[in-house]
This record gives sequence, C-alpha cells and structure tokens, in this order.
Amino acid sequence: MGITSTLYFGYTEKEVETKEIVTPFGQVSVYLHNQKIKFHYTTKKHIFKNGISANIHRIAIDTMQYQLHDEFDVRVGNVDGFEYYDSDEHTVMCEFHDKKYSIAVIGYDSDYDFERDCFIEDAFTFSTDAENYGMNYKIVRDPTSFIKNNIIYTWIVFLPIYDAYDAADLIDIELV
Repeated sequence: MGITSTLYFGYTEKEVETKEIVTPFGQVSVYLHNQKIKFHYTTKKHIFKNGISANIHRIAIDTMQYQLHDEFDVRVGNVDGFEYYDSDEHTVMCEFHDKKYSIAVIGYDSDYDFERDCFIEDAFTFSTDAENYGMNYKIVRDPTSFIKNNIIYTWIVFLPIYDAYDAADLIDIELV
C-alpha cells in the first residue's frame, strides 16, 4: 500500500528555497517564534476530474535543522478563518473560501508510518494540527535521533468556486 495520493508524487520542478510563495490569497509563509523562516517548496499542475486545473504547492521543512519544542506556523496571507475539514491516515486538512476561491491547507499526518503502512507511535519528529490561520507543527521528538521521517510536508491548493462542485470536497476526495 503506502502513499498513492496525487499529493505525494509527480513534482518535476526543482525545490526552491524562499521565505514566501505568492498566491491568490497573499503570501504563504512559515513562521518560527513569530519570525518568517526559509523553507523549500515546489509546485506541480494538477487537472481535476472535472477539468479544472490548479497548482499544488508543496512546502518542505527539514526538522533536523531545528530543536525539540520548536513550533512552525504555515500561514496563507492574512486568512484567519480556516476551518478543520477532514483527516485520514495520511493527512489533516483545513479549508477556507471566499466568493472566488477555495483554499485547502493539507498537513502531513505524523501518526502514520508510510513505510510500514500502519499507525505507529513515535514514528515522526513532529505533531500536526489544523488551525484557523493554516497549519501548526511542533517538534515533539529529538530530530537527531531520527534517520528519516523528519520532513514536514504541507500542501496548499487553490480552486475557483463554481456552483457545479464543492471545491473543498473535490480537493478532499481527489487529493487526500
């Protein structure tokens, strides 16, 4: 089994190091102690089953560069109205929409071991929580004691709002 979702594979663009990504809702930034930090990201195009095309932005943070108890906030512009939408064995998703767009912020679920394809305690260095501003991660285990499972991934997806479909449902069903 393992990872089969569209979120995880197919990124051909080289990862870029930056402090922000420009989006329809403003800049996506990662904060540590209320300070913007550099992170790596890449983007890929995805065409949904209904023909709508969207970019999937994948943010990566290597916890090996940080310490136990550090907390990271992934924020999209000044949006402070994300709502918890869904969770499964792979991800946690929160969603926000206005009259034009729907945004999904999808966080890597740290309670799942993808190699063994099962839930396992203490498998990851971090914990994940959906927040009203986006996604929060906290390093809960010493990163230096981990050989792998120390990369925090977050995905940001924007879809235009249409009467023909519920954008958050479409993202949830097709991507996670």
